Amino acid sequence: MLGGSPLGLIAKAISMLSHEQKRVRSLAMSSKTTQSKNPKPGLLISPSRFFYARSNLLAALLATAVFAGYLVFVLMGKGAAFEVANSSVRSLGTTLGFGQTEILAFLAERSEQMILAYINFNQVWDSLFALIYGVMYVIWVSVLFKPYSKRATILNLLPFGQVVFDWLENFALATLSNEYLAGGTISSTTAALASTFSTTKWVFSLLVYGVIFVGIVMRVVRAIKKRSQR
Repeated sequence: MLGGSPLGLIAKAISMLSHEQKRVRSLAMSSKTTQSKNPKPGLLISPSRFFYARSNLLAALLATAVFAGYLVFVLMGKGAAFEVANSSVRSLGTTLGFGQTEILAFLAERSEQMILAYINFNQVWDSLFALIYGVMYVIWVSVLFKPYSKRATILNLLPFGQVVFDWLENFALATLSNEYLAGGTISSTTAALASTFSTTKWVFSLLVYGVIFVGIVMRVVRAIKKRSQR
């Protein structure tokens, strides 16, 4: 009979192989369909989801306490190392932009030791402060927009934009300070960049405060609606 003959066995093997190939193709197509329906998270989606999932009121309050403690007990003390009484330009990073004249006036009123302390302040202490307030704001935005996270998506990461430009500003100011110590002058291009970074930083800050305000309003309205439905 054909079934027991070598030809029959070969035909049966070919049939099984063909069936297995069809099954593999079917699984591959199914896998591609699943991946298209559930794409891999983007670079910002994963951290955004992490903060939405982990943030709560307690975490927000703790982050605020760390922010306030660092500002009062660390940052203000480090800033005193280059503070000049009755200075015409007391600070550069707390204004909405600044010019080359203001930078030169700020540096001219300070000794070499003070300028070195200012460089260290920008590179270390103020940069760490930016990370602290950035995380704090991200947690608060995540708490406020958690019920709307699917629509808000990566909105909770907006404060990190302020952090990035704060770091860029600090780097530019440290570079200008080193240039001044080396030759008594500064680059107009770097000065313009530092001013631009500072302005952009404060624009992000205003946006963050606006988002937090909107989040508070939305949560209040949501709470009122829930109470009225009872």
